[in-house]
Formats: sequence, C-alpha cells, structure tokens
Amino acid sequence: MDNLYKELIFKNENSPLSSIPFHDDVFCIERFFSKQFPLHLAIHKVTDADGLIEDYTEPHIHEDEDELNIIIGEEGMLKYKIQLGEQEYTVSSNSSVWVPAGVKHSANVLHGNGYFITIRMEPTKYTKEYMFKQFENNFNKSL
Repeated sequence: MDNLYKELIFKNENSPLSSIPFHDDVFCIERFFSKQFPLHLAIHKVTDADGLIEDYTEPHIHEDEDELNIIIGEEGMLKYKIQLGEQEYTVSSNSSVWVPAGVKHSANVLHGNGYFITIRMEPTKYTKEYMFKQFENNFNKSL
C-alpha cells in the first residue's frame, strides 16, 4: 500500500466547546477538532437543540483571520442566531456565513439537529471595507 499522502489525513478529536475563548459548553453540541490540521476547522454536531435560554458564545473578533460558518442539516430544520457587527440574523440550514477579519460576531444555536462547521483562515479581499464598498456600488446601480 502506498502511504505517499497518508500525512494529509487528520483525525478530528472530541474537544470541548469551552476550550475556545468566548465559548461555553452546551448540552446539545459535540465539537470535533484536529490541532494538526493546517487550518482552524471545527465540526460541531448539534443534537436536539431546543430550549436554550442563554447564549453560549459571546460576541468576539478575529483580527487576523476570516471565518466561514457552514450550517448543514435537513432543509430549514437547524437554526442559528448569527450576530455580525451589531446586527442579528436567524440563519437556517443549509447556509454559509462569511465573517471577514475584524468583524464582531457570534453564533448560537436556536433549534434543531445537524452540523455547524467553522473554518478560520488568512484574510482575503472580503474585508469589512470591501464588503461595504460592494454593497454601496450595488445599491447605487439599482437607483
């Protein structure tokens, strides 16, 4: 058997949500993470998330990393409260949320079953300033 690419396969270990700053453990989320993986990749298995009263993730900022959140589950059955800046949104499966570096954000499950995947990486052109400029350009074109 050829093991040429074996080092490209990583085991995700069960890791408490509370091991990440600004996060607390919650009964309905099991977190999987590999410290050796070349990006921050966290897979959150959400099971029977109903009746959470308090947020378990505080709003926070990653100054040097963009973040991608992917919400996967039966269509519309997994719901998250996503904060971006000072705005809050209810986001359902199957959706993705881009969080540019420097944008205050949080994600808290509201209801359902499925997976919430977080990937953090080096910033791209999709900075807060770039996104505001795109919005402004698209808004002006529609006038």
